[in-house]
Amino acid sequence: PKSMPVSLLACLCSALAATTGRAVTDLTVYHVNPLHEGVLPINMDTADINGDVFFDLQSKTAPIVCAQADQKMSSDCTNEEVIDPDLVVSKVTLHLNPSYGFGEYGRCNVCNASGVDPFSNLPCDTEYLCTCGDYRHPKDCSGAVPVGAENLTETFGNFSGCTWDQWVTGPYKCWGYYAVGKTGGMWYSTTAAGYCDTPGADPATCSWSATVIKVVNKTCSDERIYDAVEAYDAQVDGCFPHCPAAAHGAARNTSDTCWIYCFYKTVMGEDAIMPGGKAGPNIGMPLAVLNAAFESPFAPESEGGCPDLKSTAPLSASPSLKHRPRASRYASLRMRVFKHLFGRE
Repeated sequence: PKSMPVSLLACLCSALAATTGRAVTDLTVYHVNPLHEGVLPINMDTADINGDVFFDLQSKTAPIVCAQADQKMSSDCTNEEVIDPDLVVSKVTLHLNPSYGFGEYGRCNVCNASGVDPFSNLPCDTEYLCTCGDYRHPKDCSGAVPVGAENLTETFGNFSGCTWDQWVTGPYKCWGYYAVGKTGGMWYSTTAAGYCDTPGADPATCSWSATVIKVVNKTCSDERIYDAVEAYDAQVDGCFPHCPAAAHGAARNTSDTCWIYCFYKTVMGEDAIMPGGKAGPNIGMPLAVLNAAFESPFAPESEGGCPDLKSTAPLSASPSLKHRPRASRYASLRMRVFKHLFGRE
């Protein structure tokens, strides 16, 4: 759908409140995606700050995984929202119509030219497909109006722990395994069906609109986070300087196995990256400090934040890109966990 200028979204929120007679609930979320896909999360997935940290802690081992010949086609190695060269991170305020409760979380992907969603294998004849349910029995929920929500502790918190068999074949397999115990968090899905900025949408029955607060380059965001993690490590352990390449600071090599190990050891705590480990908000780098690091790119540039790309960022995808297959980064992670649990990876 054609998008209304972001500056007018606040007016729409006022209309929602006037129509329903109730205040619109605002929710701050974060979204990583290729810039050319647009920065409004229409048929996309977002996360609160804890949910965003959780995802990030799952993807830092990608350089190790993707260097292995038998893993080059795994989800993180091919997911555009992990490897695309023009990745951005957007901080967005979702304005929710309080007439709705949260619905089932949807894994939203672009339908490819063959008319089949490459991640659920369901047929699709629209630009996007959002699927719900488990991966054995997915269902199309693209037409769902309520904003979908997933509590990460409930979804991932009851999985069995990392085993010594896994650790022996690759210690890195355990490094982010217990991350949900540290972060908790929420993921959200927002469909075009519920989007209040769709032409002709009824403010009384649509479920969400959005205001983009700031858009930053993912590389810049990562550097701010890495600076904070290395600074914390320097105060408590000094792991990074012991790496053979001494790849930290301005010369850091985030593909170096030792650097990745030190990142997880610092953030998670040494015990939490081993089989049988225990993670918690105050084990390793305190969650409050870690969240502040993830929030720091969105500070004003004068205070060390990243440059704001919002003025030049497209609100939605270019029509020429509508049929490129793109996995939601959160859908990709859920798929990877599912395959691991059921022996399909």
